[in-house]
Amino acid sequence: MKALIYSDLKTMTLGTRPIPEPEPDQVLLKVRGTGICGSDMAGFLGLSPRRQPGLVLGHEAIGDVVKMPTAAPDYSAEWPFQIGSRVVVNPVTPCGRCLACRTGKVNICESWNLLGLDNVDGAFAEYVCIRAANVFPLPDSLPDNRAVMVEPLANGVHLFTLITGSAPGSLVIYGAGTQGCLMLSLARLLGYRDIAIVDLNADRLEVAKRLGATHLINPRTADAPAEVRKLFPGGADVAVDAHGNQAVRNACVASVRKGGQVMLLGLHEGNSQVDFATVVRNEIRLQGSYAFTEADFARSKALIESGDIDLSPWTETLPLEAGHEAFTRLTTDPGAVMKIMLTV
Repeated sequence: MKALIYSDLKTMTLGTRPIPEPEPDQVLLKVRGTGICGSDMAGFLGLSPRRQPGLVLGHEAIGDVVKMPTAAPDYSAEWPFQIGSRVVVNPVTPCGRCLACRTGKVNICESWNLLGLDNVDGAFAEYVCIRAANVFPLPDSLPDNRAVMVEPLANGVHLFTLITGSAPGSLVIYGAGTQGCLMLSLARLLGYRDIAIVDLNADRLEVAKRLGATHLINPRTADAPAEVRKLFPGGADVAVDAHGNQAVRNACVASVRKGGQVMLLGLHEGNSQVDFATVVRNEIRLQGSYAFTEADFARSKALIESGDIDLSPWTETLPLEAGHEAFTRLTTDPGAVMKIMLTV
């Protein structure tokens, strides 16, 4: 089968792999399309130690069931799909045994695996195997270029479950890429009305404006934390880091009020120096948010299916053969494009 292989630093090569054989509890999917995630781009740039050359990346997958599992489902009489069903993939497979799994926090499972990570080939290929419990049928009315956002949106759904407080307040989002704009859309649905978004990409700031951001800040022309404090006297109630480097993490700390919350989603850099004196003195809460639970994924799927969140005007579809060019573009000059889905 055809597969797009991460062959070297900043290099994606179209090659071949054997068609995988599913385990008894897995389905074999004929891949229709797979979105390029920010974590895939981190691997492409050599910034993800768990994504090494030789691996097939990709986990934001839509596909058709071509081989059913031989194992029976755990909690129902039959599987909710059949041969030919079009499904969306939850790419996270937890162990089901550790304390996190047993308490419903499968997103921080001690030994989960993910498509396109470590030694598990991902979905930038013609076929992929995935645990049958991790695939969910899609309505015919939902096109692939909208369905591909279910997995990315689930990350934002999870993040908002971690924010404390009884009512939406002022919010600043650092990063107007896919995650930033999905969280902006979610925030609007949840009742946030004072929303600033910060990005260097003027095209993406314009997208954010169309999605309902009330304030746009470009750090090329303004001191972002100072601007946030002008907009929200004392600082924002919540700052979201959708990028993940030292400068942005410190900007988030500098942007929130005393007692404010900084939500950390981005993983661009592993280590950062943070102004912890300010964090301590102002009782700022730093909260990591990682991946999503099964409930978050189900909520995300419902939001995409309802049309409440739709980034399809800024989603582009390209063939798998254009994978290298797509990765290069997204990591160098994405413009207003939020997502590229590679089709087979």
